[in-house]
Amino acid sequence: MEAPNIILITVDCLRADHLGCYGYDRDTSPNIDSLASKGALFSEAISNGGSTPNAFPSILASALPPLDRYEANLILQRSTTLAELLREAGYGTAAFHSNVYLSRVFNYDKGFNIFRDNLGSLNFLQKLKSKWVTSGEYSLSSKVLTKLIRFSKFATTLISGPPYLRSETLVNQAAHWLVTQKERFFLWLHLMDVHHPYMPLLRYRQQFCSGRVGQRQMTTLYYKYLRQPERLSLSEIKTLIDLYDADVKYVDDMIGRLLDTLGEYLPSTAVIITADHGEEINEHGNFGHQSVYDGVLRVPLIIVAPGVKAGTVVKSQVSLLDLSPTVAEIVGIKSAQDFMGQSLLPLIKREETKRGPAISTFVHPVLDKRNIAYRIPGWKYICTESLDGALLAEETYNLRNDPEETKNLHGVDIREVGRFELEAKDKLNQFKRLKTEDNTAYEKQRIKVKLGKLGRL
Repeated sequence: MEAPNIILITVDCLRADHLGCYGYDRDTSPNIDSLASKGALFSEAISNGGSTPNAFPSILASALPPLDRYEANLILQRSTTLAELLREAGYGTAAFHSNVYLSRVFNYDKGFNIFRDNLGSLNFLQKLKSKWVTSGEYSLSSKVLTKLIRFSKFATTLISGPPYLRSETLVNQAAHWLVTQKERFFLWLHLMDVHHPYMPLLRYRQQFCSGRVGQRQMTTLYYKYLRQPERLSLSEIKTLIDLYDADVKYVDDMIGRLLDTLGEYLPSTAVIITADHGEEINEHGNFGHQSVYDGVLRVPLIIVAPGVKAGTVVKSQVSLLDLSPTVAEIVGIKSAQDFMGQSLLPLIKREETKRGPAISTFVHPVLDKRNIAYRIPGWKYICTESLDGALLAEETYNLRNDPEETKNLHGVDIREVGRFELEAKDKLNQFKRLKTEDNTAYEKQRIKVKLGKLGRL
């Protein structure tokens, strides 16, 4: 069989449990649900990062997630990307998105013939944020800038709407590119509408909101969500969920539109839908994605490809570290040597029944700390550390008995808890050693290249 085309659709902040194919009772995702029925659905897919910069290295380069901000900015520079691998195999490659954290400054354009991050189309506020993010500096002045951005967001959002391009624009860009393709192609499309501020179009608000919700109310809710989440009422939280679901439905419609444009290409195209991370909506009193709880880490993963049996459900826990190796096997090429994950096809074909643990990180963009999660089926351990590695807090959850992660068992005298924590700490120490070895090898190579340019080698 000829190697298929590849379409990878990533939806920022999309929770698995707000899709019909994952059991949600609202009609948010008919197109995604229909697609899922034609291939494999992974019921316990775990993101390797609690934010976009932390998650995407694992998705697009099968790289271990970062442990500090500097590494998050540079990790793609030293990694082989899926796009590079496919372009080398003869694929035409293109990417369309509007997320500053995925810009060419951070090397996300590696391997793409066409790379449109659309940052020039964004408003002044996003351009200001782009300069701050891409500078890599997090000084006191940056913290002041953060406050300025937060204040400015209210006014800018009230006037011009969400600070990203809507999915319709990106789908149109992708569709125009698709009709020009005469060779096998790899398309990556990253959609932002499910990301806050939740500002769905009126026709979608009318489908999901019980009353009239206007631009001013959406903006006020957004500001309150960011600055005073503890003051949100139950009715306001319900409205936020309604708006979130309306955005999911809009994105689902746009995905359906893209799939409709494929026409005769569809039977020979592998389509993968996932999210970089999810979103907490009042779990743990949190809103957004600045943690490693399951509201953030548990994401949808759907793979439809030639040879994948329709209606397949994979119940084993997997992580997005395995996505790029899976695509490599689907198209029949060898994974890159530095890919850290393994193909998921053996699980889809029932040649394997389980996978190893998932490790996920969240590096706080301003505070000097990070969260690291170690997750196996039924259990999760979370440690909070300063960026120099000092332990600040520990959490342990029995996910079978406590899926909402409300009862921290760390310090409880239960033998099973103790055994799991020993395992988790050992595995996280191994993870950190791997990261150190990887960073050291990269630094040695970088110095060698610099010396070579000086004529000393």
